[in-house]
Amino acid sequence: MSDKLKALNAQGYARIKAEGDIIRLDAAEHITEKTKDLFLVVDRIVTKDDEDFFNRLADAIQTAFFEGKGECFIESLSSASSNKEMRHFSNKFELDGITFLEPNVHLFSFNNPYGACPKCEGYGDVIGIDDDLVIPNTALSVYENAIFPWRGESMSWYRDQLVNNSHHFNFPIHKPYFELSEAHKSLIWNGNKYFEGLHTFFAELESKAYKIQNRVMLSRYRGKTKCKVCHGKRLRPEANYVKISGATLTDLVEMPLDRLSLRFKQLELNAHDHTIAKRLLTEINNRLSFLSNVGLDYLTLNRKSNTLSGGESQRINLATSLGSSLVGSMYILDEPSIGLHPKDTERLILVLKALRDLGNTVIVVEHDEDIMKEADEIIDIGP
Repeated sequence: MSDKLKALNAQGYARIKAEGDIIRLDAAEHITEKTKDLFLVVDRIVTKDDEDFFNRLADAIQTAFFEGKGECFIESLSSASSNKEMRHFSNKFELDGITFLEPNVHLFSFNNPYGACPKCEGYGDVIGIDDDLVIPNTALSVYENAIFPWRGESMSWYRDQLVNNSHHFNFPIHKPYFELSEAHKSLIWNGNKYFEGLHTFFAELESKAYKIQNRVMLSRYRGKTKCKVCHGKRLRPEANYVKISGATLTDLVEMPLDRLSLRFKQLELNAHDHTIAKRLLTEINNRLSFLSNVGLDYLTLNRKSNTLSGGESQRINLATSLGSSLVGSMYILDEPSIGLHPKDTERLILVLKALRDLGNTVIVVEHDEDIMKEADEIIDIGP
């Protein structure tokens, strides 16, 4: 402690407050680690209504935050010694003892380690127990052995635990698994005081993986499964503390594009927030309208690219090209109307014409009669 006090004295500080008394640093030999209510006095200022006072106060507060590692106390003294008021301030990003990550552009990107879920590293999937392998036939009920690992003589004890105690927590053991509510499905996996859930069951198997039969059983039910931390949303949980009109980013990317587009168009902001978000909202609304115009307003933004059809991938690239506003380019599209309703084909034609009108050449390989009728030139190849 004495070394710390000497270091503070060398930095130019003159006083500390210990147990309510102001003490000069050069007379603080009796101060030890056990001393209670120990504060460093950064400055003592007489309040005035002039610029020098406010500049000195700002410098003192900044220094106090630095020395206090984000915490600062301001004590107000009056002529009456009994009238003292000490107020605590903090510039840490925390509330109720919980420290939060400071939001920045990387927090909302699963492609960046700062924002990606720490468990799945932003992939949304991990190698673990596959739900579809554990419950392969969802038409069966729990009573009919829908839970595959709990079949047979040795493992049926876990199933019997659930069946025999189901009346305690009103669980429908005769209802097919696919008709169960999300709460009931979660209960099967998490368990309660009456029975062990599937998570506990597989954890016990893994804890005794030195037994060959346990390793064989685990291998039967292991596969690529949804991350249990982010639930497939790929962002770290802290990203969900930030909300846009009551919805988190993960809520927004799970909405179909038609609902998402409507939500952003109806978004109400105050004057300050509107000034900040004006350019962003223009870009968001434009890109959502491009995706809608090419007939993709049933997709969600978190849809994985390897689950898209060829036509959907083409139309996403088309919407990207519209958003980039390229000119002097040649686009070659191979049957972009595949899978489209005739009403959506009309919107696709408008998009292709918009791409042409920007100053691009658009070549379309197509058999759809409506698109052929709208072409500027037709090259017919075949018999």
